[in-house]
Amino acid sequence: MAHTRTRYLQSLIQRGLSHKGIVGVFGHRQVGKTTLLELLCDRYATLDRTLELARANNNPTEFLNELYGDAKQTPIGIDECQLSPSLFPELKEFIRTHKKPGLFLLSGSVRFSSRKLIRESLTGRILTYELLPFSVSELAGRPLNELALKLLSADFRGFDFTQFSWKGVRAIQDKYLEFGGLPGVCFIRNERDRHDLIESQLSLILDRDLRLVCETNLPLIRLRLLVQVLAENQNKPLNHTELSRKTRISTPTLRKLLSGLESIFFIRQVLTEGDEARSVYFLEDQGEATYLARSRYDSIEDLERLAFSHLRIPFSYTPGLAYNLFQYRQQGGAYIPFAFRIKDQVLGFVCQLEQSPSLSATRSTRSFQDKYPGAKVVYLHPHKNILIHNSNEASLPIELFL
Repeated sequence: MAHTRTRYLQSLIQRGLSHKGIVGVFGHRQVGKTTLLELLCDRYATLDRTLELARANNNPTEFLNELYGDAKQTPIGIDECQLSPSLFPELKEFIRTHKKPGLFLLSGSVRFSSRKLIRESLTGRILTYELLPFSVSELAGRPLNELALKLLSADFRGFDFTQFSWKGVRAIQDKYLEFGGLPGVCFIRNERDRHDLIESQLSLILDRDLRLVCETNLPLIRLRLLVQVLAENQNKPLNHTELSRKTRISTPTLRKLLSGLESIFFIRQVLTEGDEARSVYFLEDQGEATYLARSRYDSIEDLERLAFSHLRIPFSYTPGLAYNLFQYRQQGGAYIPFAFRIKDQVLGFVCQLEQSPSLSATRSTRSFQDKYPGAKVVYLHPHKNILIHNSNEASLPIELFL
């Protein structure tokens, strides 16, 4: 297919299937999970189909036995499996009696931890992966860009920045924030068709997926207003009182809805450190964010959105890597929008419009390094992806996102 791309997560899933009976791949609706199941599975069923869902609910044992079949070709794919919680006790029993790896590959648009029956059935029995929206480099068909991860442990004084030199390939990156990284939407260039697809998807996400994990009687129009306000206020410390005023939703209900929206991979909370305790939120797909916010972002906000979408990818797709993504905010103005921590190593990223470190960026860096001795800071520029490390010895065009 013309729009098919190799996903970085594919090799991790295949590795997981080699030693675990059940592997799950989860993520935002339309992020590409079904395509991976069709590619990796000999047999496949989707519970988005009414008939398949009814069979799974009415007689899960028979459903699994028929799907497994005589040929016993594995893995067997079950798409949108969270729609049938009653299936999971049978899955637990199936892998207990069929003791071999790679039996089932499940996909879902809801975190299993948010549904009690599923969580209790599969705790310790499933290896899970999250599929993020396409990155710029995935769309371009390039290898995983590991620069952000390498910089965490690199000695900047001897690091070969030129290995990531920028070659001027900008077309995909320039359009990324408009079209996003959801395969079902980002390849559609007709504006009316794309908007219709996004609206249809938003309705499904808010009126079905969200209600699966969050009991609410709020009408769709009010839920739609909530995600619009969240999109307009990405990366701003969350004020529940102000959000309640804008959406006319009570604060207790807002807290439940925010947790639910995280559970269905629509938003991502980034915790803050420093003396500013309020967290920030990003939408998982920036194409949806642009659509909902009606393009109300300035240049620095666009750079931060691009950085959020891409900096975390090599960390997320490195098997067994335990890392923290956080922000550093001080009420005095110090601000590091993205910082990664692995054990005692800390790396921060500052987004700025100037091609040399600004006074505010320098002050933020100093405050950050006082808080985290030995931390390194990298400066990002919107037009050339320029990286300038904090000793100011490197000022080179770098392929950070591509």
